[in-house]
Amino acid sequence: MKEQNNAAAKRSFKMPHAYVIIVLLLVVVSLLTYFIPAGSYARYEDETGRSVVDPTTFAYSEESNPVSILQIPSMIVKAIEKNASLIFSIIIIAGALEIILSTGMFHAFCNKLSRACAKSGKEILFIPAITLIFTLIGLTQSTDKFIAFGPIGVMLAVTLGYDAIVGIAIVLLGVGVGFSVGALHTTTAVAQQISGLDLYSGIGVRIAVTIIFYLITTLYICQYAKRIKADPTKSHLHNVEGVMDFDPAETEIAINWRHFLVLGIFVAGLGVLMWGCLKKGWSFQETSILFLWVGILSGLVYGIGPSQMCKTFIKGCGGATGAALVVGFGAAVSLVLNEAGVIDTVVMGLAQMLNVVPGILRGAAMFAANVIINFFIPSGNGQAAVVMPIMAPLSDVIGVSRQTAVMAFKLGDGLCNYVLPHAAALMGFLGVTGVPYDKWMKFMLKLFAIWFVAGCLVCAVCQVIGYV
Repeated sequence: MKEQNNAAAKRSFKMPHAYVIIVLLLVVVSLLTYFIPAGSYARYEDETGRSVVDPTTFAYSEESNPVSILQIPSMIVKAIEKNASLIFSIIIIAGALEIILSTGMFHAFCNKLSRACAKSGKEILFIPAITLIFTLIGLTQSTDKFIAFGPIGVMLAVTLGYDAIVGIAIVLLGVGVGFSVGALHTTTAVAQQISGLDLYSGIGVRIAVTIIFYLITTLYICQYAKRIKADPTKSHLHNVEGVMDFDPAETEIAINWRHFLVLGIFVAGLGVLMWGCLKKGWSFQETSILFLWVGILSGLVYGIGPSQMCKTFIKGCGGATGAALVVGFGAAVSLVLNEAGVIDTVVMGLAQMLNVVPGILRGAAMFAANVIINFFIPSGNGQAAVVMPIMAPLSDVIGVSRQTAVMAFKLGDGLCNYVLPHAAALMGFLGVTGVPYDKWMKFMLKLFAIWFVAGCLVCAVCQVIGYV
């Protein structure tokens, strides 16, 4: 009887669907707009033409502009329209990948890889190696540009005996570590320019912090991977339906010459993608166009007919549509706050609170404040434009170096993007792989807590050593 009661207690709570979570979040944010007074800072254009905040000009608005709960459906539709480029990119990429998958190329080569790894017994080494590759990529790139790599990571992880969460983590969190510390990222340059610092100055400390977060993240992923390798029932995705299906062991496909052609096209496509992102600053549109071409060429060289190719493409698009729209739902949160005009008020209030924090903790408090601000302003450059004109002079007053203030901003801007239900990159990765948000959070919440503590310690140490 006692065991039955315990089992019932475990089943008593189930994390709601991602749409439910976001709608509830929208309701809470909508209610907050009735209590947080609207206000704003004056903006001006700096020498580069970028709009930045004048930190001495905050003023409350004469009239409040709360967003009613009844306006939430309208906000969602507007947010979907505003983020149509990303949403349709996710859908198109999913359709193109479905064509590539239908050739059996991944199944054939991954099946061979799994056998080789089983013989060597060193498959766990793939996790730090692949995570390191994407961490290096993340030094200059943002995670949302690599949504298409999510299914590839899943295929590799499942081939090695892990689950889809491991596959997402080695790509998403790999890029995320490099992006969050921002040793060479443009967001760091923007924040430093606004703060009056030399671009990419203090890079030695940032590289050291990148290594620290890489080690923390890799060890965490490896620990989870070993656990589920030993007992697959420990996976957060055990018996979960709708996750990207990939089991090379069940599809003994012999490698033929057409598979090599498809592999060549795919690898060439990835090379072009890296070149476009690094050299040409490609956005979602160029990425989806590239993958559409890769999918079409892969289907043609494998001998798939046009009609069948279209049916396969539609199947892939249909499977990703529901998850892709979550990006629009999540973006509605920021839209509600912008419509109500309360974002600047939140930033001003947090800035004032930093004045009462003990001196040694002010760097860590800046980091915590930026984590909160990132909930309201998920855009890195947008957050820099609002936050740094305030945080930079404030840091002078409260005894924190401006370089530490930039570090606090960048960590706060980056790290929580992998737990927020309205973070575009996270929901994009989950969307194309079919991993439910609640299952991801079971994996991610503990790591984020470790990240948060590490971020506080990093900022506190930066303050102590006088990081300049």
